[in-house]
Amino acid sequence: MNLWEGTKRGVSRAGAAVRGGSGMQHMDPEFNEQEQRFHNLERRAMRLLQETKGYRTSIADMISSQMALAENLSSFLIDIQRPQDYQAAYRQAATTISQDSQPQFNDIYTRTVMQPMAQYCGYLPEFDKAIKKRKQLADDLEKARKALSKEQSKAPEDPMGVERAEQDVQYAEEAYTTLNRTLVAEIPKLINSRVYVTDPSFEAFVKTQLQFFSDSLQTMSSVQQRLPPLGGPGDDKVLDERVENVMSQVRSLNI
Repeated sequence: MNLWEGTKRGVSRAGAAVRGGSGMQHMDPEFNEQEQRFHNLERRAMRLLQETKGYRTSIADMISSQMALAENLSSFLIDIQRPQDYQAAYRQAATTISQDSQPQFNDIYTRTVMQPMAQYCGYLPEFDKAIKKRKQLADDLEKARKALSKEQSKAPEDPMGVERAEQDVQYAEEAYTTLNRTLVAEIPKLINSRVYVTDPSFEAFVKTQLQFFSDSLQTMSSVQQRLPPLGGPGDDKVLDERVENVMSQVRSLNI
């Protein structure tokens, strides 16, 4: 994305002036506000990225459980005298979902939801690194000013030392100001541009779910055709009676 590339170049150019150092943070209310906004965005973005990964994992776990259930159902009833068609139908449906529907879902979901979000989050470390560099530059500026003050106190003895110290302060101040200005300008752009990721990705997220579950429902309809037809409101009661009848027979066994 051009916006990201431009932002990264701007931050990199300013950050190239860093020469190390540590110390007190240079105070700037405008920057402090933007830094706080950035760290809030960073936490939420990384959490959202983890949730998108977690959703794909949950779908995979559900399908894996469905396949295991189908296989164990067939194994549980393998020696029954009157095998029911629904057993084979359910296993076939679970296999179709696992081999056809899930790979298609994974491919589309990864390309339209996870990858855009991961790309957006991939720029966050660049900003975080630039923020740390800004602190280093602020410390360098503070040190340069202290060095200048020290040289000025002995100016008659070493006038060239004062000139060198003044140049160091000028260099440190320009480096700090450039990076500070870049961050104050670019952080709001980063924050505002998140909608260009979330809007199309959320739309894709919903449509991908609809397609996956629609395909799964259509596949599972082949199993429903092999089950007793649904009737009126009394079906649940009839089913309960059938189950209770079977359980009564089990309880009456002399074991």
